[in-house]
Amino acid sequence: MIVQTTRFGEVDCSDEEVIVFAGGIPGFKQYTKYMLVKVEESPFDYLQSLEDAALAFIIAEPFAFFPNYEFELPEQLQVEMNLEDSKNIQVFNIVNVKGDLVTATINLAAPVIINMQDRTGMQFILSDASYSIHQPLFAAALAAGGE
Repeated sequence: MIVQTTRFGEVDCSDEEVIVFAGGIPGFKQYTKYMLVKVEESPFDYLQSLEDAALAFIIAEPFAFFPNYEFELPEQLQVEMNLEDSKNIQVFNIVNVKGDLVTATINLAAPVIINMQDRTGMQFILSDASYSIHQPLFAAALAAGGE
């Protein structure tokens, strides 16, 4: 199917590429169908709604920025999402960019979990208060003198 988007223009999305978020994403519950838009040579990708051309989330795999990031999914959720095989799981977090990329934040408190085999996903809100919803993405690099 051809999907019209405001960021990428027309995008071809096969049925096999559709990711269903049965409960939607918090704040956007009415939108349940998305696709991943990979950005070559970038740590960022997009989670593009197939139901609203203007709705796309910038996402990143958290482990590239925070190697010690870890959390535990409740067993009931693992069963609901058919997550027995960890190689089928992909974890992303939503990135928020207001202004310059250097001030971007990432929501570590609510990872986006995708079962790449079943093409199902959900945003899971962690009960661990040690992770922030506005964690500066480049804080460690800037503290070390990076740009």
